[in-house]
Amino acid sequence: MYIKNVQQQASRQKRTSRVDLGKCVQMYRAPFLYLPGAPNSLNPPLVEVQCLSSNTPSISGGDEVIWCIETKDICTNAPPISADNLIMSSVSAAITIDETPTLSSGTSAISSGYTHSFSIGPTISGTGHTPCFSASNNSGPSHSPTQTNAHSTTYSTYLDLFEEEYLSDDTDLQEAISRSLESSTNESDSRMTLERIMEQIGSRVNSDSTVRFNIIRRNVWDGTSRAMGRSNFSPDKKVDVKFTDDYGTSEGAVDNGGPTREFFRLCLHEIKDKIGIFEGPSNAKVLTCNSKAMKDNAYFYAGQIMAMSIAHGGQSPCFLSELMYECLQKGPDNVKVKTEDITDEETRSQLQLILQAQTDSQLQDAVAQAASLISLAGHNVRITLENKQETALDLAHWYVLQRTRAPFERFRDGLTSLGVLDALQNDPVQSKCLFVKAEKALTANDVENLFQIIHSERGSNAFQAECRTLAFWQDYLQDAEIENNVSLEDVLVFFTGCDSIPALGFSPKPSLEFITCSRFPVANTCENILRIPVHAVYTSFRSDMDFAIRNSPGFGRA
Repeated sequence: MYIKNVQQQASRQKRTSRVDLGKCVQMYRAPFLYLPGAPNSLNPPLVEVQCLSSNTPSISGGDEVIWCIETKDICTNAPPISADNLIMSSVSAAITIDETPTLSSGTSAISSGYTHSFSIGPTISGTGHTPCFSASNNSGPSHSPTQTNAHSTTYSTYLDLFEEEYLSDDTDLQEAISRSLESSTNESDSRMTLERIMEQIGSRVNSDSTVRFNIIRRNVWDGTSRAMGRSNFSPDKKVDVKFTDDYGTSEGAVDNGGPTREFFRLCLHEIKDKIGIFEGPSNAKVLTCNSKAMKDNAYFYAGQIMAMSIAHGGQSPCFLSELMYECLQKGPDNVKVKTEDITDEETRSQLQLILQAQTDSQLQDAVAQAASLISLAGHNVRITLENKQETALDLAHWYVLQRTRAPFERFRDGLTSLGVLDALQNDPVQSKCLFVKAEKALTANDVENLFQIIHSERGSNAFQAECRTLAFWQDYLQDAEIENNVSLEDVLVFFTGCDSIPALGFSPKPSLEFITCSRFPVANTCENILRIPVHAVYTSFRSDMDFAIRNSPGFGRA
């Protein structure tokens, strides 16, 4: 029997074995046994099996033996072999050919000279007389793939089908494949869990009741806080947003999802940067003290709006710092704070001077500069060279977390709305993408891959013009990724109302259409439809796209 592996021959550099088994009966191709869960790079390759002459030498331990199954019989009249009839177990590397009786089908049986054997021969099943390729171990029972749950099949089970010597030549490759498989599996499991989390949160929204938000675009938080202060307000009611322009005239947009997404985007922007309850870098915010915001219940409202944005289909509030997220998960008392976590430069510098002091004189000077901070924190223990590090970390913890303990409690109470805080605490790894911004920036490919393209009939003149315009659109996204005239976030806002892609994508899926009745693009933010104009020259296309996107901040002019 001549067996040749046609996949990865160069990397493995294993020689194949030739086994004579009587007169040639048939040349055929058969796939490897395929196990669910194996990586795509290990999809079943094809092998060639050819029967030759009758004098059979033994196969040495360095030879490569590839097991295969056939999807049709070999010179027999029996029906095709089914994977359900396959029984396999591990065998040793050395195999010899034994003189065995010829089967009624004309196929010789092959057996091992050791305790393992495999054979080709007929087997009796419930459906009749079916040829079966099997391997068995005389010292123990055989194991059938049908006895194993496909979903629980691991990579190690897949590898166990092959000889240890076969895999020993390239251990780095096998380890890399194994890590890739585990990473892919974990990512898939995380996404499925996130989908279940979002489904549970979204199921709490009551579509039978509605809460109205009347919003002035230049002061979104003012209209938001008024609506949330009404006695009949509830975060689980469906949101209905009515925007007004600078003259107090309603924009006339019917809220089927687009105005809601626009409202949450604007509102989250004001919560992050304008109402004075957060401080720190743009995408790594921590809470700060604001007595007026505390009096106006702004911390509680901010937590509710962030929870509502997640539940009602808005974009995720991905601007919290890692420290703030950990604090929400574990509580302030169970989180360690470093001096680098202090956003105020002067306070951070004072504590770093204490840590860097090498002599008593330097330490006393540093303590004198931080006297106000030490007094406010209520630290009455004398600071020495022995306890300076512990003291500095205690002061950092007080400044970042304990100083804002009351605002934090109100903010966390707001996040309990719609079960968002429970989801965060029960599944912190999967929920993290909802609150902490990923390091990967938005790219042109990310935006391009959002769309399904709606073309005219293939082969028509319109189709040819649309293909040219589609190339213009792809170039436009590439330009937006590297230039500041119109950003990719601006493009997203134009046709969805969001400036970032939600964790589970947009619903419905965005579609790209082509129009000839207008120079400028047109968007339907409720249905996530973008209609781009057909142009013959890229410079004209880009100029009209830029003009429309920059001058369409609201739904009344979208």
